[in-house]
Amino acid sequence: MLGSNRREIRQCGITGTRARPPAGGASPPREGLELTHQEAAEYIASMLEGLRLVAQNAQMPFLAYLINVALEEANNEKSNRD
Repeated sequence: MLGSNRREIRQCGITGTRARPPAGGASPPREGLELTHQEAAEYIASMLEGLRLVAQNAQMPFLAYLINVALEEANNEKSNRD
């Protein structure tokens, strides 16, 4: 069941606790560091971009669509506040 998808996920570098933001993306928030609305939206958008690519590469079009909807909302939040 996980055969080919597991291989694709490893190639993307996103698996379990080794998950990391896409190259060039925002850094994850550090404990005790309060993010502004804009910084949080930018970080979320960065993570969603990577997840959308993983879903597309794994041939999960509906999941990729849903992630894209969330990405659009994060991008709207980036421009709406702060």
